[in-house]
Amino acid sequence: MTKLIRLLTAATAGFALAAAFSPRAFAADTIPTATQRNVAGIVAHSGGRTVQVGTAFFVAVPSEAFPGRSFVYLVSARHNLLDDRGNPRTGLALTVEDSKTGAMREEPLPPETKWVLDPQDEKADVAAVPFIAEGASIAPIPLGSLLGGDDPLARPETGAQVYYLTAATVGVKQSRFEALARFGHVSVPAPAETEVIGAGLQQLCYLDGGSAPGFSSGAPVFVSAGLRFALWGILEANTSLNTDPVFSGLAGVLPAKYVAETVKAMGAVQDKALRGVKKPD
Repeated sequence: MTKLIRLLTAATAGFALAAAFSPRAFAADTIPTATQRNVAGIVAHSGGRTVQVGTAFFVAVPSEAFPGRSFVYLVSARHNLLDDRGNPRTGLALTVEDSKTGAMREEPLPPETKWVLDPQDEKADVAAVPFIAEGASIAPIPLGSLLGGDDPLARPETGAQVYYLTAATVGVKQSRFEALARFGHVSVPAPAETEVIGAGLQQLCYLDGGSAPGFSSGAPVFVSAGLRFALWGILEANTSLNTDPVFSGLAGVLPAKYVAETVKAMGAVQDKALRGVKKPD
C-alpha cells in the first residue's frame, strides 16, 4: 500500500490545479451527446504509419477540497500501454479532437510507469493518469455515472442495451474527429474469471454485439440503467474465449468498479495535496 501511495503521489504531482474541471451532466433517458467527447484513441508510430493500439476515455472526480471542481483522469486498459513482452511501450500518443478545427490531433502520453493502477487490485487491467489536453474538446464521464462506483455489486440486467465508443478520423479532404458507436446487449452481467491476452486472468462480464476490433480494448462501455446510461466498464476485445464458438460474437467487459477504485484513490491523494492551498477564483 505504501508503494501505491508513493506512485499516486508522484503521478498526481503538478496536476492538482490544472486538472480541475466542471463536468457536464448526462442526459437522463437518451444516449448523451456529451459521451461522444469522452473517448480518445491510443496510437503508436511504426514505419511511417500511425497505428491505433487501443482506446481510452476521461473520467471526472469531484474535489472535496474545492467544491464544484473536479479532477480529470485518462483511463484505459493497462495492457494497451505494454508491448508483447510486457514492457512499457514507447512513443505512445493520444488522439483527441481539436476544439478549434474539429480535426484529430495527437498528444504525447506518459510511459506506463507513470500511470496509476487499482490500489485494491494491482492485477486488474486498468490504469489511469491525470491528463489535460489544452485546446482539446473533451467531456469527461462524471464519477457518479459509473455503475458500481458506490455499490461494487451493482449489475445491469441481462439483455439491457449497451454501446461502446472508439475514436476515429473520418473524411478525406476535410477530415474530422468522430466517436464511432457500436451497439449490443448485456449477455453475462455477473463477472467470471477469464484470460485476457496481455493482462492475465481478469473478472469479466460479457456483451453481445459482434466481434470487437482489437484497438477497441480500453473503450468505455455504457449500459442502460433505469432512465439513464451508466459506465458499465472497460471493453476487453482480446480474450481467450474469442476462439471458442460457444462465445462467438461476445466481448468482455471489465466492471467499472475497478475504474472507480482507481480514480477515487487518485482524487483522494490530490485533495490531500491541495489542503491548505488557496482556493482558485
